[in-house]
Amino acid sequence: MSPGARVEPLPPAPAGHLPSRRPRHRPAPAPHRAVPEPSSDTVWWDADGGPPPEVVGRARQLQEIRALLGPVTAAGRPLLLSGEPGVGKSVLLGEVARAMSGAGAHVLSAVGVRFEAELAYAGLHQLLSPLNDRFARMEDTHRKVLRSALGYGGAPVPDGTHVADSVLFLLRQLATEKPVFLVVDDLTWLDLASSAVLGFVARRPAGSRIGFLAASRSGAETFFEGAGLARYEVPPLDRDAAVELLGARFPGLAAPVRDRVLAQAQGNPLALVELPVALSGPQCGAPADPPDVLPLSPRVRSLHASRVAGLPAASRRLLLLLALDDTGDPGVLRAGSEDPKALAALAAAEPDRLITVDGANRRVSFRHPLMKAAVIGTSTLTERCQAHRALADMRADTPERRAWHLGRATLVPDERVAALLEEAGRRAARRGDATAAVATFTRAAELSPRPADRGRRLARAAHLGADAAGDLRAASDLLDRARRADLTGSPLAAATAALLLLNGGDGDLDMAHRVLVEAIETGAHGYDAGDEALVEALHVLLLVCWAGGRDDLWEPFHAALDRLKPAPPALLSACVRMLADPARTGSTGRRELDSVLARIRNEEDPGRIVRAGTFSVHPDRLAELRNVSWRVIRQGRGGGHVRRHLDALMHLCGQDFPGGRWEEAATLAAEGLRICEERQYPFFSWYFAYHQALLAAVRGHAEESRSLADRITHWAVPRGALGAVALADHARVLAELGTGDYESAYRHAVAISPAGRLAPYALSCCMDLVEAALRTRRTAEAEAHVSAMREAGLAALSPRLALLVAGSAALVAPEDRAVGFFEEALAVPGAERWPFDLARIRLAYGERLRRMRFVTEARAQLVAAAEVFERLGARPWADRTAAELRATRRSRTGATHGSVTLTAQEQEIAALAASGMTNKQIGERLHLSPRTVGTHLYQLFPKLGIASRAALRDALASLSPGAAF
Repeated sequence: MSPGARVEPLPPAPAGHLPSRRPRHRPAPAPHRAVPEPSSDTVWWDADGGPPPEVVGRARQLQEIRALLGPVTAAGRPLLLSGEPGVGKSVLLGEVARAMSGAGAHVLSAVGVRFEAELAYAGLHQLLSPLNDRFARMEDTHRKVLRSALGYGGAPVPDGTHVADSVLFLLRQLATEKPVFLVVDDLTWLDLASSAVLGFVARRPAGSRIGFLAASRSGAETFFEGAGLARYEVPPLDRDAAVELLGARFPGLAAPVRDRVLAQAQGNPLALVELPVALSGPQCGAPADPPDVLPLSPRVRSLHASRVAGLPAASRRLLLLLALDDTGDPGVLRAGSEDPKALAALAAAEPDRLITVDGANRRVSFRHPLMKAAVIGTSTLTERCQAHRALADMRADTPERRAWHLGRATLVPDERVAALLEEAGRRAARRGDATAAVATFTRAAELSPRPADRGRRLARAAHLGADAAGDLRAASDLLDRARRADLTGSPLAAATAALLLLNGGDGDLDMAHRVLVEAIETGAHGYDAGDEALVEALHVLLLVCWAGGRDDLWEPFHAALDRLKPAPPALLSACVRMLADPARTGSTGRRELDSVLARIRNEEDPGRIVRAGTFSVHPDRLAELRNVSWRVIRQGRGGGHVRRHLDALMHLCGQDFPGGRWEEAATLAAEGLRICEERQYPFFSWYFAYHQALLAAVRGHAEESRSLADRITHWAVPRGALGAVALADHARVLAELGTGDYESAYRHAVAISPAGRLAPYALSCCMDLVEAALRTRRTAEAEAHVSAMREAGLAALSPRLALLVAGSAALVAPEDRAVGFFEEALAVPGAERWPFDLARIRLAYGERLRRMRFVTEARAQLVAAAEVFERLGARPWADRTAAELRATRRSRTGATHGSVTLTAQEQEIAALAASGMTNKQIGERLHLSPRTVGTHLYQLFPKLGIASRAALRDALASLSPGAAF
């Protein structure tokens, strides 16, 4: 404000003109308005249509605001933004203003200020001060009105209507040069006089290029008359955007505290930024058990704490109960109130926007996420302990919540409370709430009087932190505390150390294997199969052995398994049979598998769900786990068990690829890689890269597939992860089969498993080895591999393996028996569930039928295969099938060059040679020797009247139309 501005009300206005004084009003909820499609008339946003890189999670909101405002060059559309404090209204205003300015508009802005709310035209002064030099160009009447209203000179303050007219005249004059855009923040604190003028201007954009955008808190009273104007409620950030914002501002924030902040902030950007601010120092690593009180920044205290402090003590106690209970149950307020006046005082707090009562859903909640933090942060330790004790008494019917509140109310070691917390931690772990489980076991350890109990409970918390919560730093700290307490030879501590080695260290499998084996052999007293810690350590050792891919790693595992009394748990036993040597022992685990899968639909423990999925891969029973696997993924996306989230993604990828759901597989693989990076699980990232390599191979992106496979190998070899190397070779096999480099395909196939042997990683690619062997004229090796499949009874393990075994047998069979094997493959029940495998068999069947001169029958198989390959996007196989179909047409019509007719085989050899293939490659494609191919070409050249391969393409182009392909 200028020194000459006066604090005085506007004089009364004549009837029908702008009111001179109007009470603040609370705006009614705006009717639902469909957001129009963004106009392309004028691009006032970034070229890619998205927000600037520093704005997180607001792309959709910015585009919707753009659509509501309309193009810059058109008549302006007024828009009012509303939202809770801290939701990001000011950021959106700033970005819209920046974009409008960049598009050529003249942007004028003002911000409502609390201490200026009683100063007449204070807001208008902010808005118009950049235009002071234009006043001299206005007519005397308008110039005098504006100068007087803004406090320049000593003239009386003019009538409000005259001020509004003069402002509108000035803005329209400015808009003749370029569009004008008015931006007003904190409309709540805009003075009455300015509010009246801007309300007048906002309703008269017709025929001008004046836009108007203002923001205020939801439900706040203002002097601005906004009835009838378009409104837009700014929502909180979604979880993904909230995680991104937290990660950008607080990259070192530990997972438990991060999850606590996410839950408490509820997507409010200010809360996300302010709540962890006091944790950016030594506590950034964060205890695994985050405290009730997240330290309040000065800004939060100034915004909310003073409002809480003004309530009576009894009302503050009820708010504290509501905040610590965190369920929204209104019964907490009734049960916690001994003074009826306290409830009345709390009811009076609702209009002050501290709490909101949802009568329909019977829930009470804080209107703003930071209000809850302020309630807890301004309480004393004694008050919080008393509140937790009262809540524990109220929650006697919910053991987990009762144990948690007792743990918070207890300040000295107490084994009774510690035992209740330990059981609550087990319950939380079984339902997949890893963060709660880690916090609960940690608190149980802190309240444990005996060092041995304290060490055991800390070891459990550390293992969950490393395996489930993805917080390796906190897990390492907890493990150190457990060892200092009393943890000699603990298998669970070894399992945690192994996971930390795999993910947080250099990923050395041999070191992890030694740590586990030593702990199991020295700490497994009696080898009790009911010892949860021992069984968990064996499951981790199982993972290490499978990833290691060497027989010597399995020996100590099997020795420990044989010692378990009275018998190994069914889940562990079945996993071993299906992973260690599935070709030999898989069929014996089918009864255990049936028993586990019969109960899986109602299973809540994500650990049991994903372990059931692990031994369902080779028997092709993952489809029965699809729904529960998605449940685990949804839990993981919501902050649940990270490792189980990754496991479930692995299983769905493993089901989606053979099942032909390649788009979903690509999406889930990308999600898995992102989680591995964000949550510090590098050891598991190779598996998702493997699926990306598979998809690239079958889609014809051979170089991309090879690059991904090489990255996996370069990571895996130094760490001894030979299982990962084998699966990388599987991707290479498919890539080389797609390009027609059958020699390389065979080399990679036998690297996974020599011909005639069925290594654990070779079952799903058994037909690939057979095809590559035949294409390179290694008939004996192909037949040996098929014999090994039959002797192992592989077809009995799963329908998909039955399909691959029958298809492989058909490939090696002589012509008089091949048709029977092909028909056997096509008749496998549910064969259509594996469309890529089935289409490859149909392609091979069609090739064989064509060579046998059954052209019509060949075309039927080839057409069916082509449809599948095209639908899947399997480009190399689609092209190969199309070439076979063209060959069947040539087989019917023949082709002529002058008076010479070419046979179908001659045409095909000529076409392949013209494409640049060598004699060896043509022979591999057509099952001919290179010498035979050379003989055909030698005979072809004179027929076509050419002397070299270079002339083949032109010669073939001159064939008669009936032979065109």
